[in-house]
Amino acid sequence: MDLSYEYNNQLYTITTAKKDNNYYVTINDTTYTLMANEIKPGHLKLTLGDKIIKAIISPGQEERYIFLEGDVYHIKRAIHTTKTRDTHDEIRSPISGKVIKVQVQENTSVRKGDTLMIIEAMKMEYRITAPYTGTVTKIHFKENDQIDMGVIPLELQKQKNNKEEQ
Repeated sequence: MDLSYEYNNQLYTITTAKKDNNYYVTINDTTYTLMANEIKPGHLKLTLGDKIIKAIISPGQEERYIFLEGDVYHIKRAIHTTKTRDTHDEIRSPISGKVIKVQVQENTSVRKGDTLMIIEAMKMEYRITAPYTGTVTKIHFKENDQIDMGVIPLELQKQKNNKEEQ
């Protein structure tokens, strides 16, 4: 199966094939041999060489959140079109849980990759990080608030003319 996914404004071509108990995943011309066991729907135990990785994948057709060892990855299925799409970078909660730390305040300047908020779910911590350099304009949740998957926890205005992002 061939797929194209976008992550951090970079396009990745992914090809998967299954043979016996192994998956062969090729990402941009590099092939990985992977064993995957589904513990329960959306919860996987992945074996890559001698490394065991626990992963949680949120459901979705065009975009998904993937949780690997405390990090959150938001990927979007790339749709090949001839038109240029306007991509609006909203920050959304990747999981339902409890906000345990808000690391920024309104009007705080942040850099791409800075941790903005930490959510705890199923005894694991998930970091919401800045997808780009900008300024926090609004915070919708405080510590100890419950948050649902897909809601906007805070708003970030993208810095204009940022050479790092171009």
